Amino acid sequence: MAENYLQIRKLVFRGQNKESVLSFSEGVNSICGASDTGKSFIAESLDFMLGGKKLREIVELSTYTEIELYLVSNAGKRWRLHRAVAGGKFTLTDLDDHNLKDVPLKQKHVQGKRDNLSGFMLEQLGLFNKKILKSRDKATTRGLSFRDLARLALIQEGEIQKKGSPFLSDNPTNKTSELATLKLLLTGVDDASIKKIKDTNTDTSAQIVLIDEFIIELNNEIDDLGIVRSDILSQFSRLEQTIMLQRNFLASQQEELNNLLLERGKYYESKNNIQKRLDEISELLARFTLLYEHYVVDIDRLKSIQESGLIFMHIEAVPCPHCGASPDHQDLEKICDGDVNSIINSATAEIVKIETLLSELNNTVSDLRGEEQHLKKEYSKCEETYQHLDKTIRDIVAPKVDNFSHAYTALVDKKSEIQRSVDLFIRRERLEKRKADLLNKSCIVHEKTQLEIGPSDSVMHNLSLKISSILKAWNFPGECNVFFDKVASDFVIDGKPRGSRGKGLRAITHAAVSVALLEFCQEEELPHPGFLVLDSPLLAYYKPEGEDDVALQGTDLKEKFYEYLSKYHTNNSQIIVIENPHPPENMSEKITTTIFTNNPKIGRQGLL
Repeated sequence: MAENYLQIRKLVFRGQNKESVLSFSEGVNSICGASDTGKSFIAESLDFMLGGKKLREIVELSTYTEIELYLVSNAGKRWRLHRAVAGGKFTLTDLDDHNLKDVPLKQKHVQGKRDNLSGFMLEQLGLFNKKILKSRDKATTRGLSFRDLARLALIQEGEIQKKGSPFLSDNPTNKTSELATLKLLLTGVDDASIKKIKDTNTDTSAQIVLIDEFIIELNNEIDDLGIVRSDILSQFSRLEQTIMLQRNFLASQQEELNNLLLERGKYYESKNNIQKRLDEISELLARFTLLYEHYVVDIDRLKSIQESGLIFMHIEAVPCPHCGASPDHQDLEKICDGDVNSIINSATAEIVKIETLLSELNNTVSDLRGEEQHLKKEYSKCEETYQHLDKTIRDIVAPKVDNFSHAYTALVDKKSEIQRSVDLFIRRERLEKRKADLLNKSCIVHEKTQLEIGPSDSVMHNLSLKISSILKAWNFPGECNVFFDKVASDFVIDGKPRGSRGKGLRAITHAAVSVALLEFCQEEELPHPGFLVLDSPLLAYYKPEGEDDVALQGTDLKEKFYEYLSKYHTNNSQIIVIENPHPPENMSEKITTTIFTNNPKIGRQGLL
């Protein structure tokens, strides 16, 4: 049962170009800080995302349009619930299988249906389609809704400090079903076995007359069709065998078609890859052609420079036209910018370099041409195979599958037609059996019995012991002797009714009851939502009411409260505490703490 427990991982508010995210972890979570920062609105929002009433309007919410709630099971499955701020349906996303489409979930619970939020949540908890007692006197039952469980796992501020029972709402008409829900959690047994009590004897004669009328109508319909029971059943049996054979043939042909489609797809992909490479080669060859032409132009230019230099070197030496110096007295050894030998040598070296590059380019082009020819041959082979497969699929296999499919559909339609005839005989046999049963009984009398509602005394005694041990661990004042008052459906602590204490003590004892319920279910592997949200359980510390609350001032109950939770609720458990005071500093490594400062310049200002 432990794998069916759920935990809350994230609450996200989304608006246009903005979002507000509040994350939670396994174990103990503390949301604390200044007043008017949206702490209690967290509990309201969680309740809203678990199928609760419409959110109250606050200024900070006006710029948000959507809310998301992330859930995880102890088995590791993850989901996201999405809902508009205005309310309405939910959208469910499976975060472990991205191939699954989002599923719309209705807000209203419908017994036996999975298309609503309650049905989804109950299925994850192993409580789908369970029934609880609705009326003690009439012994009527109704389907369990997740809303029956939510109020036991999500304790809002107004609920945690009320004077009434932690298990009951303010609507007395729901008392029976609320105690039945508690019994289901504490025992794992629902009320499906309870049968509705009949107030009057059954009018057997009237039922027999009515059944006779139905039998006559069925006999007339059978006669009009001219069918015989043995013949129609034999025909139905033969048709089922034919359908099974046809289904196997169709599956075989469909498998062949699927294989051919897969093979055709591979060749199609190969063609595309080859064509892509051919396009690349074509582009490279075009670029290399331009590069080749550039190299040739460069070589021609350098050869011209080389030839001009050689001609210049063979010009006859003459006296200087400026100074008249003879060739023997000219400074021919000096190097100038017009050093012809250097220019010729440079041009020659550059020609050699470019010719080397040109040779390498020709080799590369030759390789590309070879690859191009090879790829063109491969492309032709792929194209030929692809066309062959495509023709086989279109002309042979696909029409064959289509024919088998039409034949199979016709057989199924024929089966439905014959099934209607078979149903006539089945209905007649049921009516005849019902008539025989009624004839064997003169009347059926069900005596009213006074049903016990809620858990047994022994179960509530064990829960009381659990509450007592928790209160002692928290250093709650007194002996912490606890027993359950069945009349009030509440607990008496040290001889004093829990509901008669101050507001602060009512809050902390309500928290103890809720924690005890969670632990009892976990230890006994019984159903429970798996998480617990407590809004303002330590109210007595900052808003004491009466002498009882004042007596807690200066005690270490708050420290013991967090110390206990962080010790016993780590793995496979989650408790979210919403409070003004911060948890003790020495608990910081064991508690996931989010602080609302109400100051935009320091930390996180608030929820929104």
